[in-house]
Amino acid sequence: MMRILTTLQGEEWSRAVQRATQHDFYFLPEYHALAERRGEGEARLFVYEQAGHTIALPLHIRALPDYPGIGGWAKAWRDATSVYGYAGPLCSHNDIPRAVVDGFHRDLIAALQELRVVSVFSRLHPLLPEQTMLLDGLGDHQFGGMTVSLNLSVPPVEQRAQYDGTTKNRINRLARLGTTCALDQEQRHLPEFVALYHETMRRVKAEQSYFFDAAYFTELAKSLGPVLKLFVLKTPDGEVISGGLFTLCAGIVQYHLGGTRNTALKFSPMVLIFETVRHWANQNGAHTFHLGGGVGAKSDSLFHFKARFSRQRHKFATWRWIVEPEAYRELSVRKHVWNSERGLKAISPSFFPAYRCPAVPVGEQQFFAKKTAAPCAATPR
Repeated sequence: MMRILTTLQGEEWSRAVQRATQHDFYFLPEYHALAERRGEGEARLFVYEQAGHTIALPLHIRALPDYPGIGGWAKAWRDATSVYGYAGPLCSHNDIPRAVVDGFHRDLIAALQELRVVSVFSRLHPLLPEQTMLLDGLGDHQFGGMTVSLNLSVPPVEQRAQYDGTTKNRINRLARLGTTCALDQEQRHLPEFVALYHETMRRVKAEQSYFFDAAYFTELAKSLGPVLKLFVLKTPDGEVISGGLFTLCAGIVQYHLGGTRNTALKFSPMVLIFETVRHWANQNGAHTFHLGGGVGAKSDSLFHFKARFSRQRHKFATWRWIVEPEAYRELSVRKHVWNSERGLKAISPSFFPAYRCPAVPVGEQQFFAKKTAAPCAATPR
């Protein structure tokens, strides 16, 4: 049986998530409600139950009528995507019978067709490899790169032994300089962190959508409560030069967002923040510290910075599913014609869904294809 929950049913949503073998803050109703309030679509949790097993999939349902190039014809259709970060399906058991998975597929197809959903795009969770099995047969999943985590289940000395020499030297240098890193329990330095985050986004030339305003951070802190943690690094005179937002949920510490002052880059202050968070995570019973990956999951300088802390890797994948092929084809053709009539061309032939692909004047798409999106966690140094 399939139930579709909204964020107004927060307690029921939470119970379904907590039945999973593993989850983290990206699945919480409070996080989805925040995204909903910020115009990212209508949050829904599709909960399927059969023979004592549960599969739960969070999605955001988006309207199409106002999207450029596809016209009023699209007003009857919608599509679905995942919340910012890592999402995908959760399951209540490590071994879900194929009959349960098939039942989940059948009911999910029916539910999405009733909602007039054309396509689904979702980022999957690197720490939950079983997700691809749960989705096998619904569209396809594409592996896009690797992420890095620290296994906190081994003794702390073994954790730190995985740091490379450069990282250890940077940590020692920061200590000699008298910098200190600590958990900001009351998040008094949140405004300073926001300024550092924006400074970092300008430095890495991030897309405008990643410039979360101050209200977002305030709402994030209010929504997640004790799940969200702010760590800041200060100079001996008390100036905040770097900071990071981290979460602790169900044993997983996630590095969410970070920022560093331009003038402090040469000291790589984020290494001491990661080291401090690792100690804190151990003290608070976490089993995994997930640092994430590179920009757009690429093997870039951000990925290699994180890789200096651990040799443990996870595959990052996205899920792409065309629920209504004829409608998808019609929307894509309409967008292509609209672009052509205006001398525009899609920036990428692999963008999904195709009808939402940004377009630029012909001849410029090569430049835009080379641009990279901002990282989920701001580039640390």
